[in-house]
Amino acid sequence: MKLIPPRLAAWTIAAIVSGMAMSAAAQTETNPDTAIKGHTADTVSMDPASPSYFGHFAPELAKSVARKPALDAETGLAVQEVKPGLFYVTDGIYQSAFLATDDGIVVFDAPPSFADRLPAAIAQNASGKKITTLIYSHDHADHIGGAGVFAEVPELEVITSRSVADSLEGDGYAGVMAPTRTFEGHLELKPGGVDIRLDAASYHSEDEDVIAYLPQLKFLIAIDTITPGEVPFMNFGATADFGRYLTVFDTLLGYDFDLLLPGHISILGTRQDVIDNRDYAFDVRDTVLARMKTMYQRFGEIHAATNYANDNLTYRMAIEGMRNECAAEIIDRWSDRLSVVDIYADSHCETAILYYIMH
Repeated sequence: MKLIPPRLAAWTIAAIVSGMAMSAAAQTETNPDTAIKGHTADTVSMDPASPSYFGHFAPELAKSVARKPALDAETGLAVQEVKPGLFYVTDGIYQSAFLATDDGIVVFDAPPSFADRLPAAIAQNASGKKITTLIYSHDHADHIGGAGVFAEVPELEVITSRSVADSLEGDGYAGVMAPTRTFEGHLELKPGGVDIRLDAASYHSEDEDVIAYLPQLKFLIAIDTITPGEVPFMNFGATADFGRYLTVFDTLLGYDFDLLLPGHISILGTRQDVIDNRDYAFDVRDTVLARMKTMYQRFGEIHAATNYANDNLTYRMAIEGMRNECAAEIIDRWSDRLSVVDIYADSHCETAILYYIMH
Protein backbone atom coordinates (compact mmCIF):
# COMPACT_ATOMS: atom_id res chain seq x y z
CA MET A 1 0.00 0.00 0.00
CA LYS A 2 1.34 3.42 -0.93
CA LEU A 3 1.38 5.76 2.03
CA ILE A 4 0.43 9.29 1.09
CA PRO A 5 1.61 11.84 3.68
CA PRO A 6 -0.61 14.71 4.77
CA ARG A 7 0.01 17.82 2.72
CA LEU A 8 0.79 20.88 4.78
CA ALA A 9 1.96 23.35 2.16
CA ALA A 10 3.10 26.81 3.18
CA TRP A 11 -0.22 28.33 2.17
CA THR A 12 -2.03 25.85 4.45
CA ILE A 13 0.05 26.89 7.43
CA ALA A 14 -0.59 30.51 6.57
CA ALA A 15 -4.30 29.80 6.61
CA ILE A 16 -4.02 28.22 10.05
CA VAL A 17 -2.17 31.24 11.35
CA SER A 18 -4.67 33.62 9.79
CA GLY A 19 -7.64 31.76 11.21
CA MET A 20 -6.31 31.40 14.74
CA ALA A 21 -4.22 34.47 15.34
CA MET A 22 -5.57 37.63 16.91
CA SER A 23 -4.90 40.91 15.19
CA ALA A 24 -1.47 42.37 15.74
CA ALA A 25 -2.93 45.18 17.79
CA ALA A 26 -4.62 42.76 20.19
CA GLN A 27 -1.61 40.51 20.70
CA THR A 28 0.64 40.74 23.70
CA GLU A 29 3.82 42.37 22.47
CA THR A 30 7.23 40.96 23.28
CA ASN A 31 9.31 43.29 25.38
CA PRO A 32 12.39 44.11 23.28
CA ASP A 33 14.38 44.72 26.45
CA THR A 34 13.88 41.13 27.62
CA ALA A 35 14.03 39.42 24.21
CA ILE A 36 16.80 36.90 23.59
CA LYS A 37 19.74 38.60 21.91
CA GLY A 38 21.69 35.89 20.13
CA HIS A 39 21.58 32.60 18.32
CA THR A 40 19.06 30.20 19.86
CA ALA A 41 19.77 27.06 17.85
CA ASP A 42 21.32 24.10 19.62
CA THR A 43 25.11 24.19 19.44
CA VAL A 44 27.58 21.51 20.49
CA SER A 45 29.52 22.96 23.38
CA MET A 46 33.03 22.59 24.76
CA ASP A 47 31.69 23.45 28.22
CA PRO A 48 31.34 20.35 30.44
CA ALA A 49 28.50 22.07 32.31
CA SER A 50 26.41 22.46 29.15
CA PRO A 51 23.69 19.92 28.25
CA SER A 52 25.14 20.05 24.71
CA TYR A 53 28.69 19.23 25.85
CA PHE A 54 30.48 17.21 23.17
CA GLY A 55 31.45 14.58 25.72
CA HIS A 56 27.79 13.64 26.15
CA PHE A 57 27.61 12.24 22.64
CA ALA A 58 28.11 8.52 22.19
CA PRO A 59 31.45 7.34 20.79
CA GLU A 60 31.52 5.63 17.42
CA LEU A 61 30.65 1.97 17.61
CA ALA A 62 33.65 -0.31 17.89
CA LYS A 63 32.47 -2.38 14.92
CA SER A 64 32.54 0.77 12.76
CA VAL A 65 35.95 1.89 13.98
CA ALA A 66 37.39 -1.55 13.26
CA ARG A 67 36.53 -1.17 9.57
CA LYS A 68 38.55 2.03 9.10
CA PRO A 69 41.86 1.71 7.24
CA ALA A 70 44.98 3.12 8.85
CA LEU A 71 46.19 6.39 7.35
CA ASP A 72 49.83 6.67 6.32
CA ALA A 73 51.61 8.93 8.81
CA GLU A 74 53.55 10.72 6.09
CA THR A 75 50.88 11.29 3.46
CA GLY A 76 47.78 11.29 5.64
CA LEU A 77 46.15 8.94 3.13
CA ALA A 78 45.10 5.32 2.92
CA VAL A 79 45.50 3.83 -0.55
CA GLN A 80 44.28 0.29 -1.05
CA GLU A 81 43.98 -1.98 -4.07
CA VAL A 82 40.52 -3.42 -3.43
CA LYS A 83 40.08 -5.13 -6.81
CA PRO A 84 42.68 -5.98 -9.47
CA GLY A 85 43.96 -2.64 -10.73
CA LEU A 86 41.34 -0.69 -8.76
CA PHE A 87 42.49 1.52 -5.89
CA TYR A 88 40.55 3.67 -3.50
CA VAL A 89 42.02 6.64 -1.70
CA THR A 90 40.84 8.33 1.48
CA ASP A 91 42.02 10.89 4.00
CA GLY A 92 39.45 9.68 6.50
CA ILE A 93 36.89 12.29 5.43
CA TYR A 94 36.65 12.05 1.63
CA GLN A 95 37.20 9.30 -0.91
CA SER A 96 38.35 8.94 -4.48
CA ALA A 97 39.30 6.00 -6.67
CA PHE A 98 41.44 5.24 -9.70
CA LEU A 99 41.55 2.33 -12.10
CA ALA A 100 44.81 1.27 -13.72
CA THR A 101 44.26 -0.39 -17.12
CA ASP A 102 46.44 -1.30 -20.09
CA ASP A 103 45.18 1.87 -21.80
CA GLY A 104 45.93 4.17 -18.88
CA ILE A 105 44.41 5.40 -15.64
CA VAL A 106 40.84 6.46 -15.00
CA VAL A 107 40.32 8.74 -11.97
CA PHE A 108 36.99 9.12 -10.20
CA ASP A 109 36.62 12.55 -8.53
CA ALA A 110 39.30 14.74 -6.96
CA PRO A 111 38.27 16.01 -3.51
CA PRO A 112 40.17 19.20 -2.61
CA SER A 113 40.89 17.85 0.88
CA PHE A 114 43.60 15.59 -0.58
CA ALA A 115 43.74 16.26 -4.34
CA ASP A 116 47.22 17.73 -4.02
CA ARG A 117 48.43 14.29 -2.89
CA LEU A 118 46.40 12.27 -5.38
CA PRO A 119 48.83 12.39 -8.36
CA ALA A 120 51.66 11.10 -6.16
CA ALA A 121 49.45 8.31 -4.80
CA ILE A 122 48.56 7.30 -8.35
CA ALA A 123 52.18 7.38 -9.49
CA GLN A 124 53.30 5.30 -6.52
CA ASN A 125 50.72 2.57 -7.12
CA ALA A 126 50.53 2.60 -10.92
CA SER A 127 54.02 3.59 -11.96
CA GLY A 128 54.59 4.22 -15.65
CA LYS A 129 50.92 4.48 -16.59
CA LYS A 130 49.51 7.75 -17.90
CA ILE A 131 46.31 9.33 -16.63
CA THR A 132 43.80 9.39 -19.48
CA THR A 133 40.38 10.02 -17.96
CA LEU A 134 38.80 11.96 -15.09
CA ILE A 135 35.15 11.35 -14.22
CA TYR A 136 33.04 13.83 -12.22
CA SER A 137 30.33 12.36 -10.00
CA HIS A 138 28.41 15.64 -9.64
CA ASP A 139 29.00 19.37 -9.51
CA HIS A 140 29.71 19.83 -5.78
CA ALA A 141 33.10 21.36 -5.14
CA ASP A 142 33.87 19.21 -2.10
CA HIS A 143 34.24 16.20 -4.41
CA ILE A 144 35.65 17.64 -7.63
CA GLY A 145 37.11 20.96 -6.48
CA GLY A 146 40.66 19.59 -6.58
CA ALA A 147 40.47 18.57 -10.23
CA GLY A 148 42.93 21.30 -11.17
CA VAL A 149 45.82 19.06 -10.09
CA PHE A 150 45.25 17.24 -13.41
CA ALA A 151 44.97 20.38 -15.53
CA GLU A 152 48.35 19.83 -17.18
CA VAL A 153 47.76 16.18 -18.07
CA PRO A 154 48.05 15.96 -21.88
CA GLU A 155 44.88 15.00 -23.76
CA LEU A 156 42.97 14.32 -20.55
CA GLU A 157 39.36 13.34 -21.17
CA VAL A 158 36.99 14.77 -18.55
CA ILE A 159 33.61 13.05 -18.47
CA THR A 160 30.30 13.73 -16.74
CA SER A 161 26.62 13.99 -17.61
CA ARG A 162 25.29 16.82 -19.73
CA SER A 163 23.29 18.21 -16.82
CA VAL A 164 26.29 18.25 -14.50
CA ALA A 165 28.36 19.93 -17.22
CA ASP A 166 25.74 22.65 -17.57
CA SER A 167 25.80 23.27 -13.83
CA LEU A 168 29.58 23.42 -13.80
CA GLU A 169 29.51 26.02 -16.53
CA GLY A 170 27.33 28.18 -14.32
CA ASP A 171 29.25 27.52 -11.11
CA GLY A 172 32.65 28.41 -12.52
CA TYR A 173 34.76 26.68 -9.88
CA ALA A 174 38.36 27.83 -10.09
CA GLY A 175 40.62 25.04 -11.34
CA VAL A 176 37.82 22.63 -12.25
CA MET A 177 38.23 21.85 -15.93
CA ALA A 178 35.21 21.88 -18.18
CA PRO A 179 34.14 18.39 -19.28
CA THR A 180 35.39 17.34 -22.69
CA ARG A 181 32.78 14.60 -23.09
CA THR A 182 29.22 14.46 -21.81
CA PHE A 183 26.33 12.03 -21.98
CA GLU A 184 22.64 11.75 -21.27
CA GLY A 185 21.15 8.73 -19.56
CA HIS A 186 24.14 6.45 -19.57
CA LEU A 187 27.54 5.95 -21.15
CA GLU A 188 29.62 2.80 -21.52
CA LEU A 189 33.41 2.90 -21.50
CA LYS A 190 35.90 0.04 -21.92
CA PRO A 191 39.42 1.26 -21.10
CA GLY A 192 41.90 -1.59 -21.37
CA GLY A 193 39.03 -4.06 -21.65
CA VAL A 194 37.51 -3.08 -18.28
CA ASP A 195 33.82 -2.19 -18.50
CA ILE A 196 32.69 1.06 -16.88
CA ARG A 197 29.05 2.10 -17.04
CA LEU A 198 28.11 5.66 -16.13
CA ASP A 199 24.46 6.20 -15.23
CA ALA A 200 22.80 9.54 -14.66
CA ALA A 201 20.74 9.55 -11.47
CA SER A 202 18.95 12.04 -9.25
CA TYR A 203 19.18 11.64 -5.48
CA HIS A 204 21.53 14.26 -4.03
CA SER A 205 22.66 17.26 -6.05
CA GLU A 206 20.43 19.98 -7.39
CA ASP A 207 20.63 18.67 -10.94
CA GLU A 208 22.07 15.20 -11.55
CA ASP A 209 24.41 12.66 -10.04
CA VAL A 210 26.58 10.16 -11.91
CA ILE A 211 26.84 6.58 -10.69
CA ALA A 212 29.85 4.63 -11.96
CA TYR A 213 29.59 0.85 -12.14
CA LEU A 214 32.39 -1.60 -12.90
CA PRO A 215 30.51 -4.89 -13.43
CA GLN A 216 33.54 -7.15 -13.89
CA LEU A 217 34.89 -5.96 -10.55
CA LYS A 218 31.47 -5.73 -8.85
CA PHE A 219 32.39 -2.22 -7.73
CA LEU A 220 29.96 0.67 -7.49
CA ILE A 221 30.75 4.37 -7.07
CA ALA A 222 27.75 6.33 -5.82
CA ILE A 223 28.88 9.52 -4.15
CA ASP A 224 26.90 11.06 -1.28
CA THR A 225 24.52 8.13 -0.90
CA ILE A 226 25.26 6.16 2.27
CA THR A 227 27.83 6.22 5.06
CA PRO A 228 28.90 2.65 5.88
CA GLY A 229 28.63 1.79 9.56
CA GLU A 230 27.03 5.14 10.28
CA VAL A 231 23.76 6.94 9.75
CA PRO A 232 23.89 9.40 6.85
CA PHE A 233 25.52 12.80 7.19
CA MET A 234 23.46 15.78 8.33
CA ASN A 235 20.13 16.27 6.49
CA PHE A 236 20.59 12.91 4.77
CA GLY A 237 23.83 13.89 3.11
CA ALA A 238 22.51 17.42 2.54
CA THR A 239 20.28 16.02 -0.17
CA ALA A 240 18.48 18.55 -2.32
CA ASP A 241 15.31 16.43 -2.28
CA PHE A 242 14.49 13.96 0.49
CA GLY A 243 11.85 12.26 -1.66
CA ARG A 244 14.36 11.53 -4.41
CA TYR A 245 16.88 10.38 -1.81
CA LEU A 246 14.50 7.68 -0.60
CA THR A 247 14.54 6.12 -4.08
CA VAL A 248 18.32 5.73 -4.26
CA PHE A 249 18.47 2.53 -2.21
CA ASP A 250 16.50 0.47 -4.72
CA THR A 251 18.66 1.99 -7.46
CA LEU A 252 21.87 0.92 -5.71
CA LEU A 253 20.62 -2.56 -4.86
CA GLY A 254 19.70 -3.04 -8.53
CA TYR A 255 23.44 -3.29 -9.34
CA ASP A 256 25.39 -6.50 -8.77
CA PHE A 257 28.16 -5.19 -6.51
CA ASP A 258 29.97 -6.21 -3.37
CA LEU A 259 31.86 -2.96 -2.68
CA LEU A 260 30.58 0.60 -2.87
CA LEU A 261 32.55 3.84 -2.73
CA PRO A 262 30.21 6.44 -1.18
CA GLY A 263 32.59 9.41 -1.15
CA HIS A 264 32.71 10.13 2.58
CA ILE A 265 34.48 8.78 5.66
CA SER A 266 37.07 6.08 5.09
CA ILE A 267 35.00 2.91 4.92
CA LEU A 268 33.92 1.19 1.72
CA GLY A 269 30.32 0.04 1.75
CA THR A 270 28.70 -3.34 1.16
CA ARG A 271 25.20 -4.36 0.15
CA GLN A 272 24.37 -4.74 3.83
CA ASP A 273 25.43 -1.14 4.45
CA VAL A 274 22.97 0.01 1.79
CA ILE A 275 20.22 -2.05 3.42
CA ASP A 276 21.05 -0.65 6.87
CA ASN A 277 21.00 2.94 5.62
CA ARG A 278 17.76 2.26 3.73
CA ASP A 279 16.05 0.82 6.79
CA TYR A 280 17.23 3.78 8.87
CA ALA A 281 15.99 6.37 6.37
CA PHE A 282 12.58 4.77 6.07
CA ASP A 283 12.31 4.45 9.84
CA VAL A 284 12.87 8.20 10.09
CA ARG A 285 10.27 8.76 7.39
CA ASP A 286 7.66 6.59 9.11
CA THR A 287 8.36 8.13 12.52
CA VAL A 288 7.89 11.61 11.10
CA LEU A 289 4.74 10.74 9.16
CA ALA A 290 3.14 9.40 12.33
CA ARG A 291 3.64 12.83 13.90
CA MET A 292 2.58 14.89 10.91
CA LYS A 293 -1.00 13.86 11.68
CA THR A 294 -0.80 16.00 14.83
CA MET A 295 0.65 19.09 13.12
CA TYR A 296 -2.58 21.12 13.14
CA GLN A 297 -3.32 20.25 16.75
CA ARG A 298 0.19 21.06 17.91
CA PHE A 299 0.21 24.37 16.12
CA GLY A 300 -3.10 25.41 17.63
CA GLU A 301 -2.19 24.40 21.17
CA ILE A 302 1.19 26.12 21.07
CA HIS A 303 -0.25 29.24 19.44
CA ALA A 304 -2.84 29.54 22.18
CA ALA A 305 -0.35 28.76 24.96
CA THR A 306 1.96 31.55 23.75
CA ASN A 307 -0.99 33.98 23.62
CA TYR A 308 -0.77 34.21 19.81
CA ALA A 309 2.27 36.43 20.26
CA ASN A 310 4.50 35.20 17.46
CA ASP A 311 3.31 33.12 14.50
CA ASN A 312 6.76 32.10 13.31
CA LEU A 313 7.89 31.14 16.80
CA THR A 314 4.82 28.90 17.06
CA TYR A 315 5.73 27.30 13.75
CA ARG A 316 9.28 26.63 14.93
CA MET A 317 8.12 25.21 18.26
CA ALA A 318 5.71 22.81 16.58
CA ILE A 319 8.41 21.58 14.23
CA GLU A 320 10.96 21.26 17.03
CA GLY A 321 8.54 19.30 19.19
CA MET A 322 7.99 16.73 16.44
CA ARG A 323 11.69 16.70 15.61
CA ASN A 324 12.74 16.03 19.20
CA GLU A 325 10.21 13.25 19.70
CA CYS A 326 11.27 11.64 16.42
CA ALA A 327 14.98 11.91 17.26
CA ALA A 328 14.47 10.36 20.70
CA GLU A 329 12.75 7.34 19.16
CA ILE A 330 15.33 6.97 16.40
CA ILE A 331 18.26 7.21 18.79
CA ASP A 332 16.69 4.59 21.03
CA ARG A 333 16.18 2.16 18.16
CA TRP A 334 19.42 2.70 16.24
CA SER A 335 22.19 3.69 18.67
CA ASP A 336 23.53 0.13 18.93
CA ARG A 337 23.20 -0.54 15.19
CA LEU A 338 24.84 2.45 13.49
CA SER A 339 27.31 5.06 14.67
CA VAL A 340 26.68 8.81 15.20
CA VAL A 341 22.90 8.46 15.49
CA ASP A 342 22.73 10.98 18.33
CA ILE A 343 24.72 13.49 16.28
CA TYR A 344 22.48 13.53 13.21
CA ALA A 345 19.07 12.10 14.13
CA ASP A 346 17.59 15.52 14.85
CA SER A 347 18.66 16.87 11.44
CA HIS A 348 17.29 13.77 9.72
CA CYS A 349 13.95 14.13 11.46
CA GLU A 350 13.78 17.83 10.66
CA THR A 351 14.65 17.20 7.00
CA ALA A 352 11.76 14.74 6.73
CA ILE A 353 9.38 17.09 8.57
CA LEU A 354 10.14 20.00 6.25
CA TYR A 355 9.77 17.75 3.21
CA TYR A 356 6.37 16.46 4.26
CA ILE A 357 5.13 19.92 5.21
CA MET A 358 5.52 20.79 1.53
CA HIS A 359 4.54 17.49 -0.09
